[in-house]
Amino acid sequence: MEDTLRLHHHTPGTLTKLHAYLHQRTGGMIGSLSHLIRAAAISAILDGSERITRRQLHTIHVDHASESAYRTSA
Repeated sequence: MEDTLRLHHHTPGTLTKLHAYLHQRTGGMIGSLSHLIRAAAISAILDGSERITRRQLHTIHVDHASESAYRTSA
């Protein structure tokens, strides 16, 4: 998934290093993960940073089930 990002300042391996956080945020659901990464990439383009960070990922809302599971586990 990370290899398909076309962000100019994204460091390869960033999302891999965040694997535990991403799994927790999405409840292990691939659709939720895809939505989260896509929304973060769009946000990175719009704000001009052209990179995905954990701070930025934290601002993205995903589906209700994943958000509820994340709040319960955090």
